[in-house]
Formats: sequence, C-alpha cells, structure tokens
Amino acid sequence: MAQGRRKWGLGLYWIPFVVGLLTACVYVFFLMARSGEFKADMVVTLVLGVAVGLLAVAQAIFAASDTRALAEARRRGKVLEERLATAHDHSKQLSSHVEVLTAMREVTRILSDAVDLREIARSVFDVLVPLLGAEEIALFLKDEDGGLTLTALRRENETLYADQLSGNEVEMNDAAQALEYQTLMKAVTGSSGVFCVPLVADQNAVGVMRFEIPLEGSHEDKERRTDEFEVILSDIAKHLALVVKTPSLHDRAIIDSLTGLFTRRHFDIRIDDMFRLARRYGTPFSVILLDIDHFKQVNDSHGHRAGDCVLRETAELITSVVRDCDSAFRYGGEEFAVLLPETTREQAKQIAERLRKAVKSHTTQAEGASVSITISSGVSEYGPDLAGHGELIALADKALYAAKSGGRDRTVAVAEGGAEA
Repeated sequence: MAQGRRKWGLGLYWIPFVVGLLTACVYVFFLMARSGEFKADMVVTLVLGVAVGLLAVAQAIFAASDTRALAEARRRGKVLEERLATAHDHSKQLSSHVEVLTAMREVTRILSDAVDLREIARSVFDVLVPLLGAEEIALFLKDEDGGLTLTALRRENETLYADQLSGNEVEMNDAAQALEYQTLMKAVTGSSGVFCVPLVADQNAVGVMRFEIPLEGSHEDKERRTDEFEVILSDIAKHLALVVKTPSLHDRAIIDSLTGLFTRRHFDIRIDDMFRLARRYGTPFSVILLDIDHFKQVNDSHGHRAGDCVLRETAELITSVVRDCDSAFRYGGEEFAVLLPETTREQAKQIAERLRKAVKSHTTQAEGASVSITISSGVSEYGPDLAGHGELIALADKALYAAKSGGRDRTVAVAEGGAEA
C-alpha cells in the first residue's frame, strides 16, 4: 500500500507539466483556427509551454523532496524523543535501584554493628526517612499473643520507643491486616499514602513497618509514585525483617518480658565473667539479692495483675537507683539481683539501702487499689578465697535470709566467711 501511495505521489508531479502543455496546445490551436496557418510564434509558444510545465514539475519534485525530508526529520525527532524519554525512565529506575541497594547495604551494616533494638530502630529510621521522604515510620513487633505492639515511632524527626508510647499513637488496623495476610497493604488518601509492610523472616512474620509518605501531583503521578514505593518497600522488607528479628531473638533470650530487666540466665553469664575478671585482675565487685516482702499477699489481696504492676514498678525503681555501670536482673519470681562492678561490700550496702528506701516510699496504683511494699536485701562481695561465683551467690542468699529472718524491710551484708558485716 505504501508503494502504491509513492507511485500516486510521483504521478501528481507531472500534472503541472500536462496542464502547461495542454494550455499551450489549446492556445496554438486557437491561433491556427484564426490565422489558418502554423507560424513561428506558435512554435515558441509550444516551447514555452513545455518549459513552464517542466519547471513546474521540477518545483513540485523539489517541494515534495523537502516535504519528505521534513516529515522524515520529524519522525526521527519523535523517535529520538521517545528513546530519550525511555532512557530517562531507565536512568531514574537505575538511580532508584542504586538508592535501594545502598539502603539495604546500610541496613545490613546496622545489624552487624548493633543488637540493641532501640539503636537498630533509630539507625533504620535514619536510612529510610531520606530514601522515602517519609513523614512517619512506625515499627510494630509481634508479641507472644500473636498481636502487634508499637515498639518504635519516628515522627517529626523524633524517635520514641515502647516505654515512651501508649500504643495508641498510630492506627493499627492496616498493620494488623498486613501481619495476618503477610502482604503489603496500601491506602492513598488526599496527598499522602500509608504503606504497611509485613516483616517476614524464615517464613515467619516478626512484625510490621508502617510508612506514611506524602504524595504530590496529579492522579497519574500519585499512582506512579505509589507503584514505585510498593516495589521499593517490597525489596527492602526482607532485609528489615532480618534486622528486626535478630535483636528480638537476642532480647527474648536476655530480657525479662514483664520487668524489662535482664533474665536469670543472663545473670549467670555476667557474674561468671565478672568473677573470672576479678580473680585475674584483683578488682572488687559485689552482688545484691533483694526480695519483695509478703508478695504473695499482694497477689491474694489485689490479684495477679496488680502483682505484675508491682513487679514492673519495682524494676523501674531499681533501674533508676543503680548506677549506669551496674546491671539489674529479675532473678526469679519476686526476687531481683544487682551486679555492681568495682564496688566494695560497704558501697553495695549503701546502694541497697537507697533501693530499700525508694521502694518503701513508693506506692503502686493497680486495679483500683494503692499498694505499698517493702524489700529485704542481701549483699556479698567477691573474695579471692571463693571457689566460684556460686559461693558468692550463696553468701548473698544467706544475707537475704538473715534480712528476712530479722524482720524484713532491711539490708544485710555478709563477709567472705559468712558473718554479718
């Protein structure tokens, strides 16, 4: 069909020639009809007619050639524009992939540098906020009941953690659906979009990250940006899951879920390390064992939920009184322990007394009741004649028993031989 159009176009070029030649012939025929003979000026007229026709044909051919060249130039220009637009899109995609890969590398590096969940959450937020332009990022972790707990929140350049949050700062419905179906949930309202990404590691959902991201421009622009964010978040979700899972497992192994203190298992590891260092370098350290007096009565009178409140607030008081270098543990039930590095028995006894007074002056509001408690403490100090850390704990336990037997609400310290000091 295209070849037929070209032939038709070439035929059009000769129309001016035919018209010019016919005009000259008609004119000559008219002259002959008047004069009755063929004269020289008639020949000139025919020649001029042919020349004019040929000139018209030449002009038509040149004009058609220019038209074709212009059309070809426009076509090539359009092709180049399309290729340039495609290259620009590819460049943007590559740039986006580079940014995502850089972010994933940073996320992986964060995991290798830290195991503390607070530090990891803050570092991950620092990476993702500029990458996504997010106005708000929330981290939910799966709890023991299978629900979600708001663990960290970045809002207005401030990072808040579980102990600073009530759990109601962020809508959780989309996050809960993302966890249940283990798929990304998104919603666009006005000029912002909400994306909830399930964090799945080893086929197990460990939590959800919720992103609130501004979306500007036309409807098509918002759809395009939404699709881009969906791809980016899906790419980094696996890395985020591993980063969140590792400290979560680590915390579960060493952190008591009720009080937030270290566990008894971690206590055994730490005291063994401190005992060996003290034996090698001759530096002192002490142990405090403390127990809530008549704790069973709290549970019996006010219920176990009130008892849990008492345990939590007692743990908070211990954390607030001991020094930054000290470590507090939930030793078991209503019993707690504190390890005090480079601390003599007398110094540890003073700290234990401050703890006792802080607890005694505190009142816990729980289940509609005001609950006041006291504690008894036993203190012991490392000595070179002790065979192992088990003997050190036994001394502190003996001191605690003496405090209980002596009327409770008191602190007792024992020397290496077992006598009260």
